[in-house]
Amino acid sequence: MMDQIYALLCYFVIYAVLGWCLEVCFCTVNTGQLVNRGFLNGPVCPIYGFGMVIVIMVLTPVADNILVLFFCGALLTSALELVTGWVLKKLFHTSWWDYSDVPFNLGGYICLKFSIAWGVAAAAVMRVLQPIVAGLVEAVPHTLGVVLLCAALAAFVCDLVVTVSGIMKLNRDLGRIAGVARLLHAGSDKIAEGLGGTALAVDGKLDETKLDAAARIDIAKAEIMDRRNRVADRLMKAFPGMRPAEYEAMQQLKSWQAERNAGRRS
Repeated sequence: MMDQIYALLCYFVIYAVLGWCLEVCFCTVNTGQLVNRGFLNGPVCPIYGFGMVIVIMVLTPVADNILVLFFCGALLTSALELVTGWVLKKLFHTSWWDYSDVPFNLGGYICLKFSIAWGVAAAAVMRVLQPIVAGLVEAVPHTLGVVLLCAALAAFVCDLVVTVSGIMKLNRDLGRIAGVARLLHAGSDKIAEGLGGTALAVDGKLDETKLDAAARIDIAKAEIMDRRNRVADRLMKAFPGMRPAEYEAMQQLKSWQAERNAGRRS
């Protein structure tokens, strides 16, 4: 049992790294830019590690049947992608990817095109790559393997803590931006109710409110830019389609970053 757990953990780390390499290559080909496409800061994509561990555990008994590998691989990996996307949205109030514009999608979390791709990939990995990976894991001396595995998992946990902390900080910043920005869009009717005066007085109060909100946004901008959130910077580059609950605030933050980058280049 312990040997099996050891092997599965090794597979998790190996496929998480290989998945990160695949994501980076895919993104580089599509965008022409080299971007760290992982959810974490390090060169790992945990969803690939979890996905392949599940596929190996469930589908090893039917590895000789290519059709079963394909269909079950597509089903298992798509289910994992669906659950992961839903959980991440509930935890961080953010959609990290969105297939809503792709035909035959389910809630924007999964789509037929990528489900077929995952099925082909799962079958190919099980038939071609997994025997090689399993042989490499067995070839490494057990004591050395345990040390390397513990180091990799410790780095993974530390990276996860740093990433989650950065996301929570980003959400706080977005909430602050959105809260102040809402003052700029405050309705004149609500303000007029508390004035009971002339239209001129209402206009004056609106101007004061907008000026006050604009000043608060400038202060927030300066403080947020000074407390640069490197995790947030990387995630916004890695997931350009991410949609947090405060999406307009995210767009505002991106425009601030663009201004800052333009100022550095000039």
